[in-house]
Amino acid sequence: MDRSFPTRGIWSQKLNRKRVRSESITKKYSVQGLIAWILWNSFVRKIWNMEYAICTLVAVTLIILSIGHPAHAQTNNTGKKTSSLEKRVVELEQEVAMLKNMVDFNHTTVLPDSLSLCDKKISLIKDEIRERFEREYFQFLENRGLITILVKRYLKYTGFINADIQRMALPPDLIYLAIIESYLNPRVVSQAQAAGPWQFIKETGKREGLSINDSVDERYNVKRATKAALSHLKRLYNEFGDWFIAMAAYNAGPNRLKEAIENQGTRDFFDLYLPEETERYIFRIMAIKEIISNRERYGIILAEKELYKPIILSEFVIEAVREVPVLTIAKYADLSYKAFRDINIHLRKYRLPKGAYNINIPYEKKDIFMKKAKDSAYITIVQTE
Repeated sequence: MDRSFPTRGIWSQKLNRKRVRSESITKKYSVQGLIAWILWNSFVRKIWNMEYAICTLVAVTLIILSIGHPAHAQTNNTGKKTSSLEKRVVELEQEVAMLKNMVDFNHTTVLPDSLSLCDKKISLIKDEIRERFEREYFQFLENRGLITILVKRYLKYTGFINADIQRMALPPDLIYLAIIESYLNPRVVSQAQAAGPWQFIKETGKREGLSINDSVDERYNVKRATKAALSHLKRLYNEFGDWFIAMAAYNAGPNRLKEAIENQGTRDFFDLYLPEETERYIFRIMAIKEIISNRERYGIILAEKELYKPIILSEFVIEAVREVPVLTIAKYADLSYKAFRDINIHLRKYRLPKGAYNINIPYEKKDIFMKKAKDSAYITIVQTE
C-alpha cells in the first residue's frame, strides 16, 4: 500500500474526530471562550502574516458586535457585561490599527518624485539617484526596531540641538547628520576612533576647541560637541559653498573633497566619484530625514508615555581649586554618580585634578547645584549658561 496518502477510512475518521472536537468545544465554552480559541489558533498558524492578523481581528470584532451577549449573561449583570464587551471591542480596534501600521511600515513603496535636504531639492526621477537613495531607504525600513529607537532619540535630543542650530542660523536638517554619525548614542566609538554623538576624531575635535586629555574628552560632551560640530560644518560650508559638499567633507575630510573637485571637473555632489561610504553618506541622511519627519506614515506612532525624557541641560564652567572627586560634584546637584556621568561622559576619571572644566547639570537641578557649590571647598563656579 502507498502510505503517502491516507485511505478513505482513515480520512473519514479524522473528519469525524474534528467534528466531535468542534462540537465539544462549542458546548464547553461560552461565545467569548470560543472566540479566544479561534484567535489563539489563528495567531499560532499566522503569527508572521500581518495582513491575516488584521483580517482575523476585524472578523472577531464583527462577530462580537453581531452576536451580542450569550444567553446566560442576559439574565444577570447585563450592564456590566455590556461595558466589558464594549471595552474589548475598543481594544480590538486599537490592535487592528497597530497591526495595520506595522503592515504599512513594511509595505511602503510609494516615494515622492523629489526630496529636499538643507533647502536643496533632490529629484528622484533619475534612475541612478533613485537607486542610490532606495538602497539606504529600504535598509532602514527593514529594521523597524532601529527606526523606533532613532525617532525616540531624535525627540529626546532635538530640543537643545535645534536651539544651537537656530542660534547659528544653520539648516535644521543638520540634526540628521548627527543621527547618521552616531544614532545619537553619545558613548559610541568608531573603528577609526571617532567618538561621541558627532564622531570627532581627536585632531578635528581639538582644532574645534574641544578639550581632550587624560582627564577629559569633550567629544563625549553632548553640548560642547554639538557646538563644535556645527562650527565645523559652518566653516566647511563657507569653504565649499554647498551643503552637500560640506557634509561630504565632514565625512571624508575637506582635502579629499578638494582633490575630487579639482580632478573631476564638477562641484555637483551627485556627479562626484568618491569613496563608497561618502557617496552613501548624503543618501543615508536623506533617507533618515524622510522616515523620521514622516514617521506616522511609516507606522511609527508613539504615545507620550513611550517617549524618552527630553534632555534639558544647563552648562557650567567650574574651577577645581584642588583635586576633586566626581562623586562630590554629583552630590552638589543631588545626583547619583551614574546619573551625573550619564550627562557628563566626557569626565574620564573618578577624581579630577586642579583646573577648569565644563560640566552639564539638569536644568531642574541648576539652583540647588549653585547653592551647594557656593560653599564648596573643592570648586568655584566660573560661568553658567
